[in-house]
Amino acid sequence: MKIGFEITTDMKALSVEIEKEIENQTIQHLSNILHRAIELVRTKMLNTAYQDHTGNLNSSTGFIIYKNGKVLHKDFRESAIGTDKVTGLKEGLNIALNELRESKGWGVVLVSGMEYASWVESRGFEVLRGTQGKIDVYLKEAFAEFETIE
Repeated sequence: MKIGFEITTDMKALSVEIEKEIENQTIQHLSNILHRAIELVRTKMLNTAYQDHTGNLNSSTGFIIYKNGKVLHKDFRESAIGTDKVTGLKEGLNIALNELRESKGWGVVLVSGMEYASWVESRGFEVLRGTQGKIDVYLKEAFAEFETIE
């Protein structure tokens, strides 16, 4: 008596499927981390003595996640307050996208796109600098959540 079997699984297709799942989890975790950090910044901007009358600074603050120059996720939105929020939104996204020129591999761009953002921050108001320490903590937490593929 002889028993045999044949494996009909396409290993290349399986490999592509696993790679896609890893990519999806990476995007999910990175976007959650960065969304938390950007929301912290946006909220602090709205609750400080600095008055963003136009809403441009807050609207220009966001992030993109990319791989090999292709945007996989972005988070930019109009501020809840202000008289001209659209200009900031366009400016922030434009600056973030210009960072992609000839990129290879994974990348993240966080930006406050108005040219006066560093001036506001130099006056003691939070723009992006406060997120730096938080992102390290969030990244460690998120990558600890990844499941091991066996």
